[in-house]
Amino acid sequence: MNLRRIAGYRLMGALALCVPLLTAPGARGQAISGNLLGAIQDPSGAAISNATIDAVNQDTQLKLTSTTTAAGEYLFSNLPAGKYNVEARATGFAPSSRQGVLVEINKTATLNFVLQIGAVSTTVDVSDAVAVIDTTTATIATTFNARDSQDLPVSSIGLGAVNLSLLSAGVASNGGLNMGRGPAVGGQRPRNNNFTIEGVDNNYRTVAGTLLVVPNDATEEFTLLQNQFSAEFGHSSGGQFNIIVKSGANDFHGSLYEYFQNRNLNAIDQLFVNSGVFSNPRFDQNRVGGTLGGPIVRNKLFFFGDYEYNPTGQSSSPGEVLAPTARGYSTLSTISGLNQTNLGVFKQYAGTAATPLANAAQFPLVSGTPIEVGQLSVVSPNYQNSYNAVASVDYNPTSRDQLRVREIYNRSVTLDARANLPVFFQIEPTTYHLATISEYHTFSPTLTNELRLGFNHEIATTPAGNFKFPGLDAFPNLQFADLGGLQIGPDSVSPQSTAQNTYQLTDNVSWTKGTHTIRIGFDGRRYITPTQFEQAARGDQCQRAGE
Repeated sequence: MNLRRIAGYRLMGALALCVPLLTAPGARGQAISGNLLGAIQDPSGAAISNATIDAVNQDTQLKLTSTTTAAGEYLFSNLPAGKYNVEARATGFAPSSRQGVLVEINKTATLNFVLQIGAVSTTVDVSDAVAVIDTTTATIATTFNARDSQDLPVSSIGLGAVNLSLLSAGVASNGGLNMGRGPAVGGQRPRNNNFTIEGVDNNYRTVAGTLLVVPNDATEEFTLLQNQFSAEFGHSSGGQFNIIVKSGANDFHGSLYEYFQNRNLNAIDQLFVNSGVFSNPRFDQNRVGGTLGGPIVRNKLFFFGDYEYNPTGQSSSPGEVLAPTARGYSTLSTISGLNQTNLGVFKQYAGTAATPLANAAQFPLVSGTPIEVGQLSVVSPNYQNSYNAVASVDYNPTSRDQLRVREIYNRSVTLDARANLPVFFQIEPTTYHLATISEYHTFSPTLTNELRLGFNHEIATTPAGNFKFPGLDAFPNLQFADLGGLQIGPDSVSPQSTAQNTYQLTDNVSWTKGTHTIRIGFDGRRYITPTQFEQAARGDQCQRAGE
């Protein structure tokens, strides 16, 4: 056994000093949250200092409070994505509110108020949803919400919600050039992309691309950042792909769903029609699942869960190999010096051809004797079964603290059909986990902290099975050149396995002082990748039939 242990460390620190943008202090988008800022003025345009602003999440009733600076500016950092009811109040002025203010991840929404002079009992209430624009950055950001993930057909295949990025300008398919998994952003290779889930590293380090997939019905928002993103997004020059999962609310909500596509729904390729084929080859894919979310303690503690099963079956092309006929085996058994034990193993696994080749000149020779052989047609099953689960818990113990816990599980089971003979096919499992705990604390309206612990794990195994060969401790890999390359034995590269473990610690402090915002961040990661692989671990021999 050859075992390699690779450990890597990555540290990133960033200090950003943001100059005033419009009339409010600048604030960059958070990895898994959004920001809301603005200015409060009186009818003459003068700033109102010490005004109070409340932001209440419509789903969870999470209430956050901020006050304006001497310049009349306010800032909410690390708001969970969603719609908020926002109210501004100041002594001597009538309160003013806005309903349904949308906060998106990785974006800073700007919402300004003009308070009218009047009694406190008079309120200016705007009930229509307010369109907000991120005026604090030149980053090109495209956000897709939960409905987009569920309804747009491009998200139903492959990488899930990540495929929605193909609807953005400057994003294209990688064209199958094997330059990593995922789209090409701004003409760059997919290997330059960075993938995160809830701010946790989700990069597949072997082939580059996304590691875990979040089910569509568990995706709250997906955001693509294309340029000039802040330092916290880290190590890649390509697109920044970030997904956050759904959370619970004060009302119980759930769903049962099925997405499917198959050969009967798909149009027939014109090339098939031109060849006289008027039906599609097998392709049947189903995604069946359910979700449930709601309160554990109203206004304080919420949960959400999703589980889905995704089987996919496809057609296979038959493979052709040669094997002796019944007469051929009889001839082999009479050859002097031939190992009968080896012949018995060969016959057990290779099987017997029903019809000999028409051209006897193609019969292989063993000790100068021609052996009658015929063709064996092998049709390999072709399927993949995936199991995906998501669990999230949100806890708001005080108006100053938010705790978010996420667990994502993927398991993929495929059939390793790289061996020649079906008896040697093996189940090839791959398992993925991602877990994160994030804590947000508001020390004051001008000082906030974000702390996140993250972990992801992947293990893929190619087993060799428990096949026995007399006198050996492992079943060897045998290939017979004179039988059309017939291989007897498990997958020639088995056994092997690989794992990936990523440990992540992130902390960001945001401090607003006057018209400036200072952000200091730390991101540390440790990568551990144990791998088991040895060339021809079970031996590798090419020989003649019967030897």
